[in-house]
Amino acid sequence: MKKYLLSSAMLAATLSLTSCLGSTSDEQVLTYNYGSSESCFNRVIDLQDGSEFIASSPSYNLKYTPAEAQVEITLSNIILSPAASPLSFKFPAMKYTQDQLDGFIVTTGRSIVPENAGNSTYVFDTFNLRAYFGRKLGPVYYIRYQLDINNEPRYEVTTYAKRNAYVGPVIATDLTDNSVYNTANNLDAQADTYYIVNLNQEKRTATLQVYNGKYSDSMTPLVFMVKDLPYTYTEYGYTIVAGTDNALPVYTATSGDKEPAEGLEMTDLSIVGNLQNGATIRFKCNLGDNDKYNVTANLRYLLYNTNKN
Repeated sequence: MKKYLLSSAMLAATLSLTSCLGSTSDEQVLTYNYGSSESCFNRVIDLQDGSEFIASSPSYNLKYTPAEAQVEITLSNIILSPAASPLSFKFPAMKYTQDQLDGFIVTTGRSIVPENAGNSTYVFDTFNLRAYFGRKLGPVYYIRYQLDINNEPRYEVTTYAKRNAYVGPVIATDLTDNSVYNTANNLDAQADTYYIVNLNQEKRTATLQVYNGKYSDSMTPLVFMVKDLPYTYTEYGYTIVAGTDNALPVYTATSGDKEPAEGLEMTDLSIVGNLQNGATIRFKCNLGDNDKYNVTANLRYLLYNTNKN
């Protein structure tokens, strides 16, 4: 059995959120807004013909009432096909719970008839929301739902964040002397390094930014980036495979994002992103004076240890 322990910083944030959400004040309402052209987009699958449509700028308004352990959810600017007009839906109040493993606030529902629909034309067969608000790297939202129209399954919608920030343990092998650097049991080292995958849905390309990358005890932490990475959507996230035929140029804080750093490169990059849980990132890199490494990073949205009892 696995026991999950949040780091002290993340645990404090979670307890703060728990305190707010567990308040007995009838007047307290916590409101969060998610959605804009800068923050997210929807991937819409037509369940009748299997076609895919990418819709920009959906909006979600979340009003949590702690005394009732309920949340009111309003969806706006929901576009389901290229020729469709934006739709808005207001849900009846729904119960939420807190995931005891990672602290996420969880809301799920089935056969939801929006209050503003006027009739049963639109029914949300399923609706899933996972949210975490007290994170140093910014809040996290996972939203996925199936919309039925006239009692027929019609659209499956997944909301993608444009900026996906991860932390977690890294195993790196120095390709010069085969020494291994492992941060699995070192939360301080994990907290110092974080990875950001930025998705551009219009170009369908991504950038991978590494902040304070460190892959040996003697390595000086390095901020670096690779860009123009084609990505593919999956059922629950995205995948990136790049640098298999040609090395990817590496950009650093010193070189800027216009010209790559001389002598630095990355190969065999693989990123598997799961919108619910995090991402697994693998690559080989030549970091010049910082040496060459084979890196595997099993990343999450939050920082915690995994121990076996």
